[in-house]
Amino acid sequence: MKQGRERKWRFSSRECRGLLVLVPVVVILAWLVTEAVHPRFGDSTRLLGDAMVEENNRTSDTPVVCELSPFDPNTVTYEELRTLGFDRRTSAGIVKYRAAGKVFAIPEDFATCYGVTDSAYARLKPYITIGEEYRLRPHVAEPAVGAAVRDTVECLWPFDPNALGEDGFVALGFTPRQARTIINFREACGGFDSAEEFSRCYAVSEEMFGRLKNYICIAERRPDSTAVGAITAITAVVEQGVSLPLELNGADSVSLDAVPGIGGITAAVIIRYRERLGGYCRKEQVLETGVVTERNWERMREQIYADSCAIQKIDINFAAPNAVAEHPYITPRMLRRILRNRQLKGGWSTIEDMTEDNTLTKEEAARLAPYLHFGTTPSGH
Repeated sequence: MKQGRERKWRFSSRECRGLLVLVPVVVILAWLVTEAVHPRFGDSTRLLGDAMVEENNRTSDTPVVCELSPFDPNTVTYEELRTLGFDRRTSAGIVKYRAAGKVFAIPEDFATCYGVTDSAYARLKPYITIGEEYRLRPHVAEPAVGAAVRDTVECLWPFDPNALGEDGFVALGFTPRQARTIINFREACGGFDSAEEFSRCYAVSEEMFGRLKNYICIAERRPDSTAVGAITAITAVVEQGVSLPLELNGADSVSLDAVPGIGGITAAVIIRYRERLGGYCRKEQVLETGVVTERNWERMREQIYADSCAIQKIDINFAAPNAVAEHPYITPRMLRRILRNRQLKGGWSTIEDMTEDNTLTKEEAARLAPYLHFGTTPSGH
């Protein structure tokens, strides 16, 4: 009986040969599936693992020499990150972050990596170079249905930015939103007198202007257009009873529209920017809106002024984060420093306190000072 049970579990020679063939096939298939699912991540982590093992095999007392040189965060290796001054954990994290699919299109993207501090980014920013294949590219309009696909450069033609509609700007490579912005800017400034004036529109990037400038042909405009505009503006001032010069922080859109050099669209933009700022402390700040041309500024500069006493200030010690973030002078990086140091210190007494603890640079402090209020004196001051 026992002999029968032992014989029951024996394999024939044919079955043994089949198992010898099947097992290697199963192992190979499992390996291929693993590589197909995670090819990029697998290669990157293997290289990272080899680099870390090699580093661990070196003497632990040997310091890593910090050598600053140009680098592309999309291709920099673990060893190069170590020589740039990052510790092992941060270097490995950056490589893994990139292996998971992160692409650094602009230098500021590198600052979002965990472990890249503000001071480290400020030190390395001059050395960050983004490769051509990773950079942000301007929008290129898709050809219309049935149209032949042409090269971007070959599809350009001489054009007058004063005569194009939305579809014309889109055909040049702008997005519909950018096209509408350019048209609004054109209407606000009364048209473009030169290619350089066209480039001042904030929807026209330096790269896009460099691509288009050789094709810009502005037709000669009627010589009396400026005079007619000035007469119309003066007439509006008299009819509406607006006294000049006009105070920017108390003016409504109708009053602003009556000032020479300011049209209806420009007036609306000036008021929106005034709301974001909390008020103008200098009349030159209207140039920050991006809709005031040099020609119109010369016409309006003596007709406007700003009363800084009308500014609505931010209580920097108690204001909610979203209220602080809405101010146009406060960048996301600056906001993080403000919130972090406010939590650590409890607040500040003066703007000088914010520069002494490196919350703000001297330039940032000078720009923000008219808009900050320090509600209470933090403990220890």
